[in-house]
Amino acid sequence: VVVLGIPSDIGVRANFGKSGCATLWAAARAKFLAMQDNAALRGESLLVLGEIAVEDVMRKAATLDATRSADLTVLHALVCEVDERVAAVAQEIVNSGKLLVAVGGGHENAFGIIKGLSKATSLGVSCINIDAHADLRQDAGRHSGNAFSAARREKFLERYCVVGLQEPFVNDAMWKQLCNEKDLRAITLEKLLGLFPFGRVWPHAPHIVAMEEAAKFAKKRPLALEMDLDAITGVAASAPTTAGLAVEEVREMLRYIGARRDVSTFHICEGIADETDSRGVGALTALLMSDVIKTVLARRAK
Repeated sequence: VVVLGIPSDIGVRANFGKSGCATLWAAARAKFLAMQDNAALRGESLLVLGEIAVEDVMRKAATLDATRSADLTVLHALVCEVDERVAAVAQEIVNSGKLLVAVGGGHENAFGIIKGLSKATSLGVSCINIDAHADLRQDAGRHSGNAFSAARREKFLERYCVVGLQEPFVNDAMWKQLCNEKDLRAITLEKLLGLFPFGRVWPHAPHIVAMEEAAKFAKKRPLALEMDLDAITGVAASAPTTAGLAVEEVREMLRYIGARRDVSTFHICEGIADETDSRGVGALTALLMSDVIKTVLARRAK
């Protein structure tokens, strides 16, 4: 397993969102490295590689204002610069046969990870994304709201399933796209809650049934697993929710996929941590990292 930090949230700013998720990597790294070395997870199976070097682009972005057209154009270009750096490192890690666990920054960084996975495998890949938002926007310029549409446009992403999507956050064009394109699938939070007005009522443990459906939809392609912390109720994130998935549900969902599919990359993002991790975002991230790592390693050892 190779653990990699991506301390950049330029795409969130370019999407007119709340900055600060560049802090997640440092907080999660500290909590992850403080975990015990025991039979459940041995430190010798892990390489904490470090972080993508983004200090220079973050400095360039620091004084830019997304509400000014010229500054927004520069922010989009800086996101593309980070994309290339992430993709190059992700490709090398996947080529080495290791599980890539990437932490931190905005969800724009999913594009570079998916591109690296696709380049390493020479295939269009599948992605399962646990997220309150689809991030399939079609507007010009790279930002945190269009990582997956950009990856599809560039032919890196073949099949995409978002789980936990909240219906009020989906515009009409995107809704039609999710319903009509065979390589896209959305399992909304409302459907999970049994509130969806069409289709079947979910049976017991709907979040697990959802992940079973997502796993089947992804088919046998290289798999990128994505976790946006804004899908979880009460987590400090760039777009926090008061009515999302529970931590326990998300842990079970991630472990389900890790145990049943050969996950190539796992990316967790959008959390905002302070220096002392007083809100526990870094600790939660470290816990979710360990859940995926343990289940993937156990599956690969069989």
